[in-house]
Amino acid sequence: MTSTITVDLTNCYGIDFLNHTFDFSNNNMPVLVYAPNGVMKTSLAKTFRQYANNNEPEDIFFPERKSTFSISDDSGAGLEREAVFVIDSIDEKYQSTRISSLLASEELKARYDEIFGSIAEKKEALLKILKKPSGLTKDVDVAISGAFKVRKEDVLVALARLEREVKEGANVDFASLKYKILFSDKVLELLQNADVKALIDDYTKIYEQILDQSLYFKKGVFNHSNAETIAKNLKSNGWFEGGHSVNLNHAGQRSEITTDADLIAAIESEKEKILTDPKLAEMFQKVDGKLTTAELRNFRDYLIENPFVVAELSDIDAFKQKVWVSYLVQNSREYFELIEEYDTSRDKIRTIIGEAEKEQTQWEAVIALFNDRFSVPFRVQVENKGDAVLNVSAPQIAFYFEDREGGAARRTDRAILDKGLSNGEKRALYILNIIFEVEARRKAGIESLIVMDDIADSFDYKNKYAIIEYLNDMRSNEGFHLVILTHNYDFYRTVRGRLGVFGDNRLLSNRLNGALQLIPDHLSDNPFAGWKQNLTDPVVLVASIPFVRNLAEYVGNDVTFEQLTALLHIKDQTRTLTVSELYGMYQSVLTANSFANFGTISGTVFDLLMTACEEICKVEDDDLSLEQKIALSVGIRLMAEEVLIGEINDSAFVEQIGKNQTRKLIRKYERSGNCDPVVLRAAKRVALMTPENIHLNSFMFEPILDMSGHHLKALYGEVKACTGT
Repeated sequence: MTSTITVDLTNCYGIDFLNHTFDFSNNNMPVLVYAPNGVMKTSLAKTFRQYANNNEPEDIFFPERKSTFSISDDSGAGLEREAVFVIDSIDEKYQSTRISSLLASEELKARYDEIFGSIAEKKEALLKILKKPSGLTKDVDVAISGAFKVRKEDVLVALARLEREVKEGANVDFASLKYKILFSDKVLELLQNADVKALIDDYTKIYEQILDQSLYFKKGVFNHSNAETIAKNLKSNGWFEGGHSVNLNHAGQRSEITTDADLIAAIESEKEKILTDPKLAEMFQKVDGKLTTAELRNFRDYLIENPFVVAELSDIDAFKQKVWVSYLVQNSREYFELIEEYDTSRDKIRTIIGEAEKEQTQWEAVIALFNDRFSVPFRVQVENKGDAVLNVSAPQIAFYFEDREGGAARRTDRAILDKGLSNGEKRALYILNIIFEVEARRKAGIESLIVMDDIADSFDYKNKYAIIEYLNDMRSNEGFHLVILTHNYDFYRTVRGRLGVFGDNRLLSNRLNGALQLIPDHLSDNPFAGWKQNLTDPVVLVASIPFVRNLAEYVGNDVTFEQLTALLHIKDQTRTLTVSELYGMYQSVLTANSFANFGTISGTVFDLLMTACEEICKVEDDDLSLEQKIALSVGIRLMAEEVLIGEINDSAFVEQIGKNQTRKLIRKYERSGNCDPVVLRAAKRVALMTPENIHLNSFMFEPILDMSGHHLKALYGEVKACTGT
């Protein structure tokens, strides 16, 4: 089994460069990547998808740049494209093409194939023969089933019902016609035209009137085609050569025919008289006038050569069936061999299908898993089970929407379901198809790299946990290697814990000089636990202030809370509080000896913070740690408040501010009517980009983790410029 997979790409959908090796060697541990929106998730997933679809990636914004992408296993061999499966955040149209493979009961399928094999062979032989007279090069069974209005799977049933007609040898007069020409999509579209329909109806009425006046022919009983068939049969059986004759009867008068040539001549003469009748010829010209487009030229030529066809066009469905019966009569040997085989095996097939209906399949196991784990207002169940198990037809998924008033669940079309479901419920329905694909790959033994792009986005917590549980099921298969991409820190943290992802398999995305990096995430579940032992680091010390402040508030230490608040917002003592005093505050909140001694650091906390911010801004890497982002955010906010307080110049207003100080200062400044637009813009960006509270709950890390280090450093420079320093 593959233990590592290396990806190397340039200029792919906004990713300038990435070279990374995903390591699955530790018990097939998934790779979990946290990436803020807009950094790389969708671009990377799209690149993988292009590879899986046998397409080449590109840079859609700079198409002139050469794009390259390679993906290889631990031996250096390129991954099979089939082995890459990308799961998008949502794709409502997605449906696994492998669902049918979950349904085959091997024992029943073997029995079915054994019985049906001979039928299928004779069926294919007949369909192959029918290609020539019909002019169709493929999908003959589709055309037949369409003509007799049955499903493609039921074409044998339709053919069996024609046995009597074929035995009687009816309708051979249409055997020379080309089905492909007569019933092309363009022709059928034309025949729906109201004017064309009216012309054909008029032609048919006149044709029938003339036929009723014929010497020999009679509408619906004996037409020229019947006569030609009889003439051919008499000739082939030596009727006239045996000294026999035929009497043609008209109005009580008989005309004796003694040779086959005379009989054919009489038939042709009567046919010519009918088809050249002036009224009929006039009507044909009107019909012909509607058929002059290039697309319909073959059809037009056909009508000129076979004008009697026009009368059949008034009932196009019946005409289709007559043509197919004519073909079958002409190929009766192959037809009857098929029907005989079908009749002999039909009862056995019914027995097998009945057994298949009772079988439990992997497909049902998937549906049971979905119904049990996911919280949605509908139930899924299998229909056409017997045909599906035997791969006679594609599986059909039925949805039953639950009645909140206690009534019976109602069968609901997928289209209606899509209109009424929430985004989260639609996503759950999408996941059902994903599970089908995954289980089919599991059954087929396809070793797969499965890339997931925010698979749990928009889910409520119950369904989010259901997804995580299924991810755990997937990782237990050593042939599935999971790369999970997410911008949701709560999901990232939960997957990390529940799937036991640790070490270099939990990654953060980072950009450095345009290149994308996936770097190990060393952030613990509770970062403060580690920070307490490293408070001699100025950045860590400053970043821990909001956390200790929260603790002071929780335990009711109001004095320390107010003092620490002065290190997060500009107060009278903000610039004068020393690190030594900060140490005393920490001692009043935290248990003795539970944190590192930093009391020997000299100077004020404010100066320590600003020095730390300057050092952070020198870091070239966009990947700032959580503590660096918190420290920089605090420094930005303090600088911005100092600028605003100086511009407002109203100490009484500032002193009475309780909560939400930054926003109240911005509002006051904006309403002053004399504000600098550069300062106001910078202040508003501070309110937007720096979180007002950093909480102990790690879920609240997400806003600041999502914030780009580059943007925070740029904002620091923008606010610093407003200070004039």
